[in-house]
Amino acid sequence: MDTSIIALIILAISIFFFVTNLLPAPLVGVGSCFFMVLFNVCSFNEAFSGFSDSIVILMASSMVIGIAMFETGVAELVGRYVIKFSNNDEKKFLMLSMIVAGIMAMFLANTAILASFIPIVNSVCKTSNKMKFKNLLLPIACAVMYGGQCTLIGCTPQLTANALLSKMVGIEMGMWTLTPIGIVLFIIFLLYIYFFGYERGKKIWADSMDDDIELENDYAYVLQKKYDKKNIVIMFIICVIMLFLYISNIIPIAMTALFSAMLCILFKLITVEDVVKKLRWDTVVFLASCLGIANALTVSKVGNLMGEYIAIVLKGYNNQTVILLSLVILTLFISQFITNSTAIIITLPIAFSLCDAYNFNHLMFTIGITYAASIACLTPLSAAQITMTQVARYKFSDYFRYSIVFTLISAFFIVLLLSLLYK
Repeated sequence: MDTSIIALIILAISIFFFVTNLLPAPLVGVGSCFFMVLFNVCSFNEAFSGFSDSIVILMASSMVIGIAMFETGVAELVGRYVIKFSNNDEKKFLMLSMIVAGIMAMFLANTAILASFIPIVNSVCKTSNKMKFKNLLLPIACAVMYGGQCTLIGCTPQLTANALLSKMVGIEMGMWTLTPIGIVLFIIFLLYIYFFGYERGKKIWADSMDDDIELENDYAYVLQKKYDKKNIVIMFIICVIMLFLYISNIIPIAMTALFSAMLCILFKLITVEDVVKKLRWDTVVFLASCLGIANALTVSKVGNLMGEYIAIVLKGYNNQTVILLSLVILTLFISQFITNSTAIIITLPIAFSLCDAYNFNHLMFTIGITYAASIACLTPLSAAQITMTQVARYKFSDYFRYSIVFTLISAFFIVLLLSLLYK
């Protein structure tokens, strides 16, 4: 049997267990990687590469920094300030955070922005009983993705698409080519969250707020603890250094987080014993296994198989809007399981061949596919930013239930707006 078919079967079984929660998610994730190797879908190093991936290092290091912020009292100070600014209103805090994060994502590395927000959001939640980590983190991660698709440098998929467009067609996107429709999509996303998404999210994970109970207990502990002012100052300095390195990109993002976590231990703001005890190792294992599954799917060329089938189906059909919609949906689907850039590499050549055959606008299809890849957030496998939200312990099914409505709305507007602009 072809390895891509085997990979699809393993993926389907994994999704079943992820959604039903019949088995612990980390066990399912590691088991999926195991069977990918067992059935020769990929090598051992390829399946378990996630355990050494920079995203895992980034996420684990950010968690260590968050623990250190809590132990030193910085979390409480930051939390109280932010709560005061937002009048202790969770929805107001969420909207402000999404707007700021989305604007920053237009020009800076998305993963760095989310990594910076995680300790802040965590601090706010530990300082206020009205703020819930799950209500905040996933929407902010999605906002980062929607902001990032507004400019050419917002995230990697745009650069990948532009490189293919330049090489295969001979034209290029400019810095602001994606901005008009991108801004509209970002605003639609914000309006959806404000009027519907915020309450929808609260209902989806209302029955899994175990972490919030733990945070309240931690908060009682915070109020009783006396903090060392020297440690607070040191922690603030480390945070400033970390943010500077994130923004300047002098060293890789994961290295910045790791360096900051090491400083926390070096200056005895947190002990190794505390890290071992308080780090969410189940989240780290699940994150690493998700990346391994995505890598295995890429190696087995599952996306290419889907692309071949869609090309056969669309052959001979020359309605531009229908073909664009089909490729947008295909890209959205593929991007849920493999990297966004890989999805673009698979679908964009198909689009170019159809554009050549039917004299369609190459730029129009490039923009549509780029948007589709950049906003994929229906599974924790879809993008590094979404995978990072596993620190909040969302269920696998939570991502789909929360994101499906605004994903479909976005797909509709992508096709509609492109059809209006490129008649």
